[in-house]
Amino acid sequence: MEQHRGIETFCEFELMLKGLIYIIMTVAVIFTTAVQAQEGAAEKDPFHPSAGRPVVSVPGPSSGDDSWGRDPFNNPLAGKRPSQKMETSPGPGLVLTGIIFSEDVRLAIIGGETYQVGAKVGDRKLVDIRSRSVVFMSAAGEKEEVFLSDFTMSK
Repeated sequence: MEQHRGIETFCEFELMLKGLIYIIMTVAVIFTTAVQAQEGAAEKDPFHPSAGRPVVSVPGPSSGDDSWGRDPFNNPLAGKRPSQKMETSPGPGLVLTGIIFSEDVRLAIIGGETYQVGAKVGDRKLVDIRSRSVVFMSAAGEKEEVFLSDFTMSK
C-alpha cells in the first residue's frame, strides 16, 4: 500500500514538473517574440527615429509669412467685454440686428454689440426693449423707436 502511494506521489510530482517546464517554455517563447518585435518596431517608430535616419524639420510660419493663412486659434475677441457705451455717435453703421426677448432677459444687438435697458448707445439712452423694436431717448428727452427689420428665408 505504501509502495502504491509512493508511485502516485511520484506521478503527481512528474506531472507538476512537466507542467512547470511547459509554462517556462511558453514564457520563454513569448519573451523572445516580444523582444524581437520591439527591436523591429524601434526602426518603424516615426516619433523616435534611429541615428541612421535624418530627422526632418517641418517649416513653421514665420512672422511675415501669410502662406499658412488665418490662425484658427487666434480669437480677436479674447479679453474684450461687451461694451455698454460707444464713443461714436449713432449713424449708418449702427443697425438694430437682433433682439433677445423673454420674461427674464431683454437684450438688443446694435452694431454687433449687446445692450441692456439703460445703456448708452452713442449720445442716446436705451430706455425700452420690445419684442420687435427698441426705444431710445435723446439728451433733450425725445423718444425714438427703431424697429427690427423683418426678413424671410426662401428656398
